[in-house]
Amino acid sequence: MQATNQKLIDWMPEQMTGFGQKPIVVRHRLHELPLFSDEELIEVLENHPRDQLQAFTMGTDASKIHEWQPVDVAGSSGKDMLSAIARGRFWFHLFRMQSTNARYKELLRRLFSELSDVLPDFRPANESATLIISSPTALVYYHADPQLNFLWHIRGSKRVWSYPAGDHELINQEMLEDIFASYADEEVPYKAEFDKKAALFELNAGDVISWPLNSPHRVTNLDGINVSLSTVYETNESYQRKLVYNANRFFRLSCGIPLRSTKEAGACSYIKRSAFKLLHKAGAVREPRRRAYISHLRIDSAAPDGIEKISDGPVLTEFSRREFTLTKNSLGQVVAVRPQNP
Repeated sequence: MQATNQKLIDWMPEQMTGFGQKPIVVRHRLHELPLFSDEELIEVLENHPRDQLQAFTMGTDASKIHEWQPVDVAGSSGKDMLSAIARGRFWFHLFRMQSTNARYKELLRRLFSELSDVLPDFRPANESATLIISSPTALVYYHADPQLNFLWHIRGSKRVWSYPAGDHELINQEMLEDIFASYADEEVPYKAEFDKKAALFELNAGDVISWPLNSPHRVTNLDGINVSLSTVYETNESYQRKLVYNANRFFRLSCGIPLRSTKEAGACSYIKRSAFKLLHKAGAVREPRRRAYISHLRIDSAAPDGIEKISDGPVLTEFSRREFTLTKNSLGQVVAVRPQNP
């Protein structure tokens, strides 16, 4: 990343009115950096650890979440992957960029330093950056994140639907508990009627959007290869909410105590959160394993849509290969998926 004294964000206080309470779109300058050219993206795709890289393909109907499928990238070069993204319907996540790339580490540090200057009482922790590279017409299904997030859009254009947080008609409490506890992925059931409650935004290069914690959202790309940087972080408030939902789930399912209150303040909430923290520290709370991703599809740089069906049956994607082993029968059918270190 080229050194520059120019700020990446230059926001006035009034632009951030309602931050954390409603979705907000403001401008940034990440797209002016040389970090996101095709050549740089190819280098990043080539060298990023494969167990920290996820690739998915999908359909065209926002209600058909079952069409979201993992894709194996084994044997694909960075050039192959970017070429497939340009022609097909792919969504790539490159996790923990700050841990694998010094330029992204510095970019993340710089962004959060500037955010702390702009936002009063902003005290983030555990910041992490995910690079998102996606196809011109790709989409991401309706989902809710367990963390706070800024989505910095850098290339292409996309449409974002942001839905109110805390509305149990949009996502029920039990599902949100499972997401906080990492027992469920972020995708949740969607109905077209939910859109009546959504705020709609079109993002172009240089736009950044934030939304309230756990606000459901979905995305459809509109034009060009889309490149975004998702920066997630934690605050005291978000950590407290995570403890509330985890405690409710644990005490209800493991202890038979029917706790459902989601209040984050007060004596009862404090006692519940403290008890859960003590039990977690003592090892009484079971930690879920990372999901094993199995794919029938593989990147094919020669195919018109950049993808091919794996002829000899499903495989573990490279994202999961270091943690799991897969056993197939003589017909190529999966008979067992086991963790390498039970």
